[in-house]
Amino acid sequence: MNKQGILYLLITLLCSLRAIQLYLSSTKELRSAEGHSWLPSNRRLSLENDDTTNEHYRRYKNDSIVLGTESNNIFYFVHVTDLHLSRYRPKGHTYHFLHFIQSILPIVKPEFVVVTGDLTDAKDKKRVTSQQYADEWQVYQTAIKEKVKTGWYDIRGNHDCFDLPSWKSRVNYYRTHGYSAGLVEQGKGIYSWQVSKPAGNYQFIAVDACPKRGPSRPLNFFGYLTSKTMDQLEKAMTLSTFNHTFLFSHYPTSTMVFGVSKTGKTFRDLAKNYSIYFCGHLHKLIAGLGDVLKSYDPFTKSLELELGDLKEHGLYRVVAIDNDLISFVDLQLPLDQIPKRGPVNSAGLVQPMQDDKIIWPHIFHPPPSILVTNPKDARFSIPSKEPLWRIRQSSHIRFLVFSENPENMKIDILIDGKSHPYPAAFVGDTTNPLWAAPWDSTLFEDRKTHELKIRVTASNGQSSTSETVFRIDTHRVKIGGGSGEFIIKSKMTTVLQCITLCSMSSMLFLLLVPKFFSSELVESKRRTNQLLLRIHAIDQIVVSASKPSRCYYLRLKKQILIWSLRFLQLPQDQPLVWHLTLAYILALLCLPWFRANFIPSADTPAERYGIFYMWGMVFAGEWVPIADTWMFAAEQVTLDVFMFFLLVTWRGTDADDLTCQGVIILMQQKRSTSNEKQVTAASSSSSSTTTATAAVAVATTKISKQQQQRRQVNEKAWFKGLEAIYWLWRSSELVALASFYGGIWPTLVQNINVYWMFFAGYTLGWGKNGVFATTKNRLHKKKFLIVVEGCAACQQQQLYTIEKMANENKGLNDQEDGAQDEKQDMALVDDHVTTLTQEEEQQKSGFIDSISASSSSSSCSSTPFDGTPNVKSRKRHLKNFY
Repeated sequence: MNKQGILYLLITLLCSLRAIQLYLSSTKELRSAEGHSWLPSNRRLSLENDDTTNEHYRRYKNDSIVLGTESNNIFYFVHVTDLHLSRYRPKGHTYHFLHFIQSILPIVKPEFVVVTGDLTDAKDKKRVTSQQYADEWQVYQTAIKEKVKTGWYDIRGNHDCFDLPSWKSRVNYYRTHGYSAGLVEQGKGIYSWQVSKPAGNYQFIAVDACPKRGPSRPLNFFGYLTSKTMDQLEKAMTLSTFNHTFLFSHYPTSTMVFGVSKTGKTFRDLAKNYSIYFCGHLHKLIAGLGDVLKSYDPFTKSLELELGDLKEHGLYRVVAIDNDLISFVDLQLPLDQIPKRGPVNSAGLVQPMQDDKIIWPHIFHPPPSILVTNPKDARFSIPSKEPLWRIRQSSHIRFLVFSENPENMKIDILIDGKSHPYPAAFVGDTTNPLWAAPWDSTLFEDRKTHELKIRVTASNGQSSTSETVFRIDTHRVKIGGGSGEFIIKSKMTTVLQCITLCSMSSMLFLLLVPKFFSSELVESKRRTNQLLLRIHAIDQIVVSASKPSRCYYLRLKKQILIWSLRFLQLPQDQPLVWHLTLAYILALLCLPWFRANFIPSADTPAERYGIFYMWGMVFAGEWVPIADTWMFAAEQVTLDVFMFFLLVTWRGTDADDLTCQGVIILMQQKRSTSNEKQVTAASSSSSSTTTATAAVAVATTKISKQQQQRRQVNEKAWFKGLEAIYWLWRSSELVALASFYGGIWPTLVQNINVYWMFFAGYTLGWGKNGVFATTKNRLHKKKFLIVVEGCAACQQQQLYTIEKMANENKGLNDQEDGAQDEKQDMALVDDHVTTLTQEEEQQKSGFIDSISASSSSSSCSSTPFDGTPNVKSRKRHLKNFY
């Protein structure tokens, strides 16, 4: 084993130990100080859920509630998120919020409103930097005080903690202007409230998952709950027994990092105690990816429902609990009735206040909205936590209609496309706009999915339609959210960590493995020759086949061998690239990446400037385990390191290094045979035989030139141009990072990624086969392809070339010097061509016949090329002909 390989492996192990130490330090706040329960989490869940299932069954056996026309056991609330009140955005944002309070709340009249974060936008005019603006918070606070007459609960989002040194900072305007700031501070990030109804008690818990130190954007996207916050959450969830518990947070669980409580409970352990997790943050993503950001977890038996934003899409959600059946509908502001842009002041700012009072926009008149509560939508049912059997026991279809005049409506009901025979009647009151229509649920006990469609037309002609998928047998129906459901189910932090660490591990493996082989020149050439022999053998088999395009396995095997050759040659072929790449990857693991002004509004340099590690950020010696570092690391490692590593390694070989000369002979023979057939066909069908032969000859010459000029894709000019563009793009990303966090100093100067990009650019430009080294390489272009020792096809072609050149010299000398010069020329050839052995003579004479036989067999077999005789290379004899 190579001693250098052992040395580099020891260095890598030491750096890995340092990386583990950094990881443990950065996640200290997430781990319980009093120990962790080592009982597998899923096992605990299964045992506890068994108890829940038994209790649920007992409730079913003793249940006598029939859903009819009573309205005393139904209540509803409103969920909104991502308001993004902005002083710079007159389109949507602030004015959508004011319209919601002015025109929607008086019609819906909910029990309370919950706002899950991003109350303000906190971005500058160009949307580059971020900071907290007092006037945005003033509009938010004043609007609630003036118009909101119902309960109001709010929590922070990531925009509300942009550029925030700490909770007690002077720029934490949520602490002074947030409606529930006192509850958040008192509960240390967790607060709850309860609602009591004749049917039972219901609990609502709000979670502030913002980081304790909030960097400016863009490295402030993920939320986390420390071990202490998890203790508060566990206490709130296990305080008492409720019919339903609902959890609210700005961040979806896919963008959260969770700690462990002091009793060893993870968030997934606690999730069995709530029915629905409400959140925002992802808006609707892009390109329709976030239209259905909803999911059901079969292990915790709970729903997670993300809601789109109010700022642009104008979305809000009404959630109803009807005799413990939970239903919801996502509604939209009537954007066609709202001006696209609101008014601004003389300075171009959105400040709809005068004399400390809101200048309210005009009142619009939305169409009626419908929320069906029975039968509930089967896509969002929770069989273990809802009394779904009450749907089968019910006597009426029940639904809420939110309108300016909810009593005078025209109602049309269709089930599976057929008109419902019984009319609907208003059975509610001023607080519950409930409608009911008699039905016979037993007609739908066929274990199939059915569709309920309700159309409501108001007296002014405005109408709305609601469609509900339901089942009577209590079975769930798949949500069918596609990409949105997959995104909301995934754990982004885990995915980013896997991408980063797998990329780095792969590169370290590819760098270190060649060092464990012997570094002696003879041994290195032997390994290279063996790989080339196998590559040439595959080429000969594929080309000889009647249908080469179908040899997929052999082509894949060839690419694996080629890349193995490239990686094995890298330490000797490009030692500077190898050493600097290894050093850079190890530095990314165990050293800080850069230092930057992450929190410009802080009062002291220790609070403003932070150090970025892959494992987290450090401010004044204190770790902030924010997962945004993994998002940045995954991008840098894959796009800046791994991609450049592959590009440089690809350049380790060119087409001449990998081409077998014997394959070229066979291709020319097959082409010649094809051309002869074309000539014969042309002669039989046309009198112009000479023209047909000339055309075929031109085609043959063109193919021959193309074969002589064969190049890999990465050797072509257009590909090298793409490499340059790619490098400029990745470099511009680092410049953009500096524009967010303090400029050239210290973000660019004290950034190891910048120096890596300089090295990558130099290597791509002036390294082996670089963009600017192309012209120089062409001057030294080889006139002959490499001859692999032991490849009979290569050596046969070499002998053929020598004889051809000798014959050409002989003919030239006959014309100029006569017979005497001819004898001298032949003597020169005899001096430089070694006499062939009997075995080599047989190879020379039988090579073409063997190739022909291989072609007729039409086989794509992967028979190894181990039986090839070890024929010495005669490349050294060619130098005398130049």
